[in-house]
Amino acid sequence: MIVRNEGNHLARCLDSAKDWIDELVVVDTGSQDDTVAIAQRYGATLYHFQWCDDFAAARNFSLEQVTGEWVLILDADEALVVETENLRQELAATPAEVVGFALNRTEITLLEGDLSGGVHVRLFRNDPHWRYVGRYHEQLRHHDGKPLVVSEFPELKILHYGNSDPQAVLQKTIERDIPLLEKMRQEKGLSLWLLDCLARNYSRIEQSDKAQECYAEALDRILPHLLSGDPPTDFFWVPTLVCELGWRSLEADDLETVRLLCQRGLEWCPTHAPLNHLAGEVLLALGFPLGATAYFETCLRLGQEGRYYQTDPCPKSAITTDPACGLGRAYLQLRQHDQAIALFELALSFDPHCAIAQQHLQAVRGEA
Repeated sequence: MIVRNEGNHLARCLDSAKDWIDELVVVDTGSQDDTVAIAQRYGATLYHFQWCDDFAAARNFSLEQVTGEWVLILDADEALVVETENLRQELAATPAEVVGFALNRTEITLLEGDLSGGVHVRLFRNDPHWRYVGRYHEQLRHHDGKPLVVSEFPELKILHYGNSDPQAVLQKTIERDIPLLEKMRQEKGLSLWLLDCLARNYSRIEQSDKAQECYAEALDRILPHLLSGDPPTDFFWVPTLVCELGWRSLEADDLETVRLLCQRGLEWCPTHAPLNHLAGEVLLALGFPLGATAYFETCLRLGQEGRYYQTDPCPKSAITTDPACGLGRAYLQLRQHDQAIALFELALSFDPHCAIAQQHLQAVRGEA
């Protein structure tokens, strides 16, 4: 663990993990609360690291202190859930080619909606060739560029409590995240992923103009790929970014750009549910409800079959409520009211508080 001023969270995290670990390495980067005392109370081997605006550097320093065969990475605002009595035996039986495991992480308190998917490689072999890269949102990489072969470990889960204090989130956004990302942007530029992260941070503190500047830069950078049809080499987060750019283009009534974004985005990633939902909304806006139904139905089918793209976190509403409401609205345009009612009722089965479904149901039944 790397920690700083996590006195409100740390004990919960360590309570969840203490029965499953042989060694607890805690690296403090400058706490001014009782974080260090809590770590010591749980028997941690404690180290101090001078913060240098580099998460990978701090994380790699922590890895250098580990002596065990397997490494479990947790953040202080997380908790471990173990649903097996045979954790060590299962790890011992892991095939040699599997470097680590991607663990499911559930958001307990949400600022940006319920999410599914996302790759969280948190349990991996203690091998000095595997180290973190990236000053922000650090990622595990091999020094020779070998692929990271990971498997799933469904009996191990992580609960994330980090958004339970919105004020603390805003403080980190203002004091740490935005300054660090802007510094990286000025020095070497940001990847498309981190440019989107910076934009979302600006949106969180309601600086919409600066967020839009980031997205304008992202669109300029991705436009040659949209025109050529060749996806960016570093594809991580590209489908999510394309979708965000598409929604912004649709809101600006720039239908030509949103059409191109949907076309290329779905060529590159046909099972990305939010992009399919966006494509359906674009066709509805253009007055083509029959064509829109195919995209909304694809979203629902991908969710039912669990085949949607999960490398990037996907809002669960994109495979449930949103396409159900979209289908209902499409059937209304097609004057097929019985089907529309059924779809709005389906949306309410996913989310009983869905205002869109409630309003349309009331209107349809009022007409009847």
